[in-house]
Amino acid sequence: MRRMLYMIGLAVAWSAWGQYFEPPPMNPDPVEGAAEVGRGESAVAQRGGAIVDLPDADNTQPVAREKTRVAVLGYHNFSNTKPVTEMLMRTSEFRQQMDYIHKAGLRVISMKEFLDWRLGTLQLPARCVLITLDDGWRSVYTDAFPILKEYGYPFTLFLYTKYLTGRGDSMTPAMIREMQQYGATIGSHSTSHYYPSTWKKEQALGEQAFADLMDAEMGGSFKRLGELFGPINAYCYPGGYVTPEMVERLPSYGYVAAFTVIPGKVDVHEDAMQVHRYMVFGNDGSIFRRAMDFSPRASGSQQMAKKQGKSPVPPFPVYPAPDAEVDESLPIISAQVGAVQDIDLTSVEMEVGGFGRVPSKVDSAAGTVQWVPPLRFYQSPVVVRLNWKNTDGTPHKATWCFNVKRTKEIPYEEYDENS
Repeated sequence: MRRMLYMIGLAVAWSAWGQYFEPPPMNPDPVEGAAEVGRGESAVAQRGGAIVDLPDADNTQPVAREKTRVAVLGYHNFSNTKPVTEMLMRTSEFRQQMDYIHKAGLRVISMKEFLDWRLGTLQLPARCVLITLDDGWRSVYTDAFPILKEYGYPFTLFLYTKYLTGRGDSMTPAMIREMQQYGATIGSHSTSHYYPSTWKKEQALGEQAFADLMDAEMGGSFKRLGELFGPINAYCYPGGYVTPEMVERLPSYGYVAAFTVIPGKVDVHEDAMQVHRYMVFGNDGSIFRRAMDFSPRASGSQQMAKKQGKSPVPPFPVYPAPDAEVDESLPIISAQVGAVQDIDLTSVEMEVGGFGRVPSKVDSAAGTVQWVPPLRFYQSPVVVRLNWKNTDGTPHKATWCFNVKRTKEIPYEEYDENS
């Protein structure tokens, strides 16, 4: 099936918005992928202590697009008095981080600059930072905004539309419009900020139910935010939950980029619908330190490859083979699992870097599991992990990586998964 064009005009005005609600409780589901990769970069990234090793190379001049790497930072809530959590950071620490970016000579870019660079119309310096803030907490306006304004940093607010009431800890639309005058770009964080468990439950009801939920959450928020704040074109996945169906459907609403919670530097070959992002937790200073490590081994694809060493290599034939380089950008990923003694074939699950758990097909008669990716791979290496259980319930896993030979880059707006 041919993918829709990534750029479409704004949708017509939407019907009147219903009752707003307060934010959901703290996420009962783990943030998918946020802490699984990106560990152990350089000495800069070690837990605790001051940030050191400020880059001394000139970072003011634009370079060739393929030489730029962007660290996308994700924040939530701020306070100098409330207890620190993953989602709540000391305001004073946020200031220190913004000051580090300034002293390190890192270029803070807007969402427009990021997309122009990604789409091929803009060159940037070698090391850049994109600042994003999720949900719509009032402290973004009271605590973070004055600091961002002081440094003159552009930033993106990923808002979910049911949390724009001004009640409790939420911001009002007027606050958001004020921030737009000082460099804020608006993006969607869905309508209701459902967590992965809700998405999975709806997906289990069938394709139509899942499509209806995507229309309401991704399409509905696109329209409503456009009405309130003007055109938007970026989305970030609540709870980091992303499926191939979401990736395929987002452009039909008008989105041209979407952001995950998988950490790693962004290069020009990044899949624009699965952009890496460092979620900077209030209780873990090492995440920001890793984000500021621009050593060559800190790219998103290389970080994902580190997962390979966390579990054994497959004890059965797989394709593409471990460390192989394949010419096709849509390879069938398969494993011959039937030879595993006492394997419970119903328990086999496949995970692929950038996609998470995928809807792989198990052929019990042939003893194989396979998955055909719906989108081209532009990052190498590709990390694949299989999880399964024996008939006695004992869990097992195996991980391998393969590379996709990089061909001439396809202009983003001309992308066609079947070409």
